[in-house]
Amino acid sequence: MDILIAQLTRNNVATPTEEEIRITRVFNAPRELVWKAWTTPAMLLHWFGCAAFSTVHAKADVHEGGDYRVVLRNPDGEDIPIYGSYTAVRPVGHLAFTHQWEKPPVPENPARHRTLVTVDLFEEGQATRMEFRQIGLATAASRDSHVGGWCDSMDALALQLVRGVSDR
Repeated sequence: MDILIAQLTRNNVATPTEEEIRITRVFNAPRELVWKAWTTPAMLLHWFGCAAFSTVHAKADVHEGGDYRVVLRNPDGEDIPIYGSYTAVRPVGHLAFTHQWEKPPVPENPARHRTLVTVDLFEEGQATRMEFRQIGLATAASRDSHVGGWCDSMDALALQLVRGVSDR
């Protein structure tokens, strides 16, 4: 339980409603690098997804109306794709996209249920403050499942940014 509380605190998680998640996280990296981590398929492979899954494929056509697809692999070897479309792209500060599971990773997350994710990046000296929001989640149980996955992702992103993973 202490590990979960630490993760929620580190990611500054708020759940104002049953259908909404907000995460505010400061990364020790320049805003341009955090933006690239969100928009470059080679970088998404290193951090996107929950800790129990591996990320095995990522494509991102980052422009308004462009599509993305990320494939997670669960511990049983089953591929679980996430997909959506970019609804707003304003480099290097604002990204919005739909988020849907092709098939449910867990029973709480229905297939093809569309949510909206926004990511806003703000310079804070040498660091970057990210304000993340996901709205339209199906149930409180789905919201809570997503909180765990996004916290895992943000922790992995922070680690990768420290390690200096790039798109090379």
